[in-house]
Amino acid sequence: MFGLDKDVTHMQSFLFLIIVWFKLLMVWVWMTIFLNLPLVAAASNEQQPFPDVAFSLFSKFIEDNFASTVTLSTVLMLLFTVTENTDLLSLHFRQRSADQGQEKSTAPTGWIRGLGSAVKRRVEEENALLLMESDVDAEGSEQKTTIILGLKLDALARVLGLYPVNKSGKFKGKLKPVSHKKIQAVYTLCPNTPICRIAKCQRKALYQWTRQRDVPLVRMIKGFTVHDNTPVFSGHCKGCKATYYADHEKAQYGDEGQHARLYLNSAKYTKIGQNLWVDRAFSNAVLSGMYTFHASATAYAEFWNNAFDMNNGGKVSRRQVWQAFVQESIRLVASASNNNLTIMDGLPIHEVTREAFNMLGEGGVIKSADQHSCSECTQKYRSTADVIEDANANEADIVGMEDRNPAIGRQGGAKLMMRKKLHQ
Repeated sequence: MFGLDKDVTHMQSFLFLIIVWFKLLMVWVWMTIFLNLPLVAAASNEQQPFPDVAFSLFSKFIEDNFASTVTLSTVLMLLFTVTENTDLLSLHFRQRSADQGQEKSTAPTGWIRGLGSAVKRRVEEENALLLMESDVDAEGSEQKTTIILGLKLDALARVLGLYPVNKSGKFKGKLKPVSHKKIQAVYTLCPNTPICRIAKCQRKALYQWTRQRDVPLVRMIKGFTVHDNTPVFSGHCKGCKATYYADHEKAQYGDEGQHARLYLNSAKYTKIGQNLWVDRAFSNAVLSGMYTFHASATAYAEFWNNAFDMNNGGKVSRRQVWQAFVQESIRLVASASNNNLTIMDGLPIHEVTREAFNMLGEGGVIKSADQHSCSECTQKYRSTADVIEDANANEADIVGMEDRNPAIGRQGGAKLMMRKKLHQ
């Protein structure tokens, strides 16, 4: 008996050590994962600056290697084709360098020929002229044309400094992605009409109304990319004294100095914060997301802040998302009514929604939804609820009720079991 007890004790000690070892192993695994995640993310986001090559050198290369009638759009297509395909260039130059003894160096590798073929296809789609007459095969050989284009792209990559091979012909390593931040356009926010729309002004020109030192610099989200220090310009009509902005117009009415605000349905950008403007793609995404996923303004703001980079300059707030939702909704309904909403200027957002409903609501009927009916919009009346709301109820209480009310088995039971798990 004593020997058996001793064996049991040894077995328990052994199992205890196994459990402790396993837990320590799991802790080490998770620490390794979490410690390396930032390194992986940093490595994936690491970029090299845009090629800083002299324009004279670049233009001479284009003149010497391509047709004299090549257009600017075609040249830019070639430039960005090279800068956007650093992974393929790394594969090409690694194969061409042939570092290992058993490897064979080939100038027109399959990688660069594939890129040349893609460029050839794009040029043919646009009926553009790219190669010189001396480069074109008299028999029209597609293979030869593809090789020539590939080798010219190889040479262009070298001119741009995207050549990861040292002087001794050894491959230095994979090329980093090229950052295009230095060549981003300078955007402005200004009225989208060049003339005054008031009939009595007879198409008078608009004058820039803000002194240069007072022009505000704001943050703009365009195409889900953040652009800082974007100048905001306003236009002024010297005839009717109306002021024009990128998203609305303001005109004086009455004798007490009051102003009316006209929300432009044609606006390309919308102001949703004191220093934040967004394009219509952003506000439309807010509207679609909140309707499609039944998301709140808080949930959408959290989604945006987690998914998109704000250049470390703050986050989109719930109030700003709600502002985008309201303004996009107003423009959507107003467009369906072929009307631009005009209300008193300076109203808070809750007053704006009230006035918009009074002027565009048409007695509670949404114009764009008139005469529309579908299974999602129209539901049969139910006298009893489909879901049991008592979180403390026992799921066994609904067993056998599925036949009487199928909705309970389909929705109530699943939701109840989920709630029970969350309360455990």
